[in-house]
Amino acid sequence: MRTANYAKRDEPGQVTFYVLLWKRRGISLELFDDYWRNVHGPVCARLPGQFQYWQLHVAHNDGGVWPQMAGIDYATAPDDQFEGIAELTFRSEDDRNTWFRAAAILMDDEHNLFRKAIGYNTSPGNSITYVDGIGTGDPNGSLGIPKFHVMVKQADGVSVKEFRNYLKNTFAPAVVSSDLALKLRLHLFEEVDASRPDAAGVAHAEPRELSYQAAFEMAFSNRLEMETFFASAEYQKAAANQARYIKQLCPFPERDPYTFVYNGEMTLAGQRGSTVAQLITEIGAVNQLKDDITSLMLGQAATTAQGA
Repeated sequence: MRTANYAKRDEPGQVTFYVLLWKRRGISLELFDDYWRNVHGPVCARLPGQFQYWQLHVAHNDGGVWPQMAGIDYATAPDDQFEGIAELTFRSEDDRNTWFRAAAILMDDEHNLFRKAIGYNTSPGNSITYVDGIGTGDPNGSLGIPKFHVMVKQADGVSVKEFRNYLKNTFAPAVVSSDLALKLRLHLFEEVDASRPDAAGVAHAEPRELSYQAAFEMAFSNRLEMETFFASAEYQKAAANQARYIKQLCPFPERDPYTFVYNGEMTLAGQRGSTVAQLITEIGAVNQLKDDITSLMLGQAATTAQGA
């Protein structure tokens, strides 16, 4: 049950770049996870402009979790199942553009990991954390709670304004009126960002009918509270007339979240890789956090994402 609200810590991140990532064929999920968080992640963390950078490792949407409403499709086709989400937030659109200009260095590395990377942008004020009762905002591994990243497609015949108004002014307020909802974070997407060139073997665009128009992140303290929430009057109110606005709703369970930039600074995982950060934390190696070692390991580089 939610007893605190840390939502304000996300507010400086006014705009988001939200990227759905499909694992490259021919590599195991374990290798994908390890390379993404230990090699690719620290490279990305060094690029300028970022306020937050999370890797969200997800399981496929196999169904059987989310309550179903008539008129909404909850299934995800095999080719549409992805394994990860990179969520990067920025204080301004200028900062995001700064990151985009520097991000070409990531293109060659994408080939090692991904077969498809579909990026969505949000405009100022359209990535909103309504409530967040999770004490740890910069996790480096499992939080041990049920957490979902839910992809949403707009119903046919409904305007963008009506769709967004439903999510922001009907769905979200009803969800957060229940203390059983531990977290709700909502993204309202612009058109798919197809401006990035394809990397070798990595698609950056797909047909419009496959695109999503929104996503939300929802978490619960445990499965019992999750099921209680879905049976509650608050959720029934949130989902009332949902099929008028939504034609597809696909929940992807979170496996593990990792944080590489937080409050504009590289985390230990961003500096050294997620596994090394876990080892330093578990053994309590305070010396590894001192400036002399940090400067040595970073080659005298600045330790903030803004100056990287």
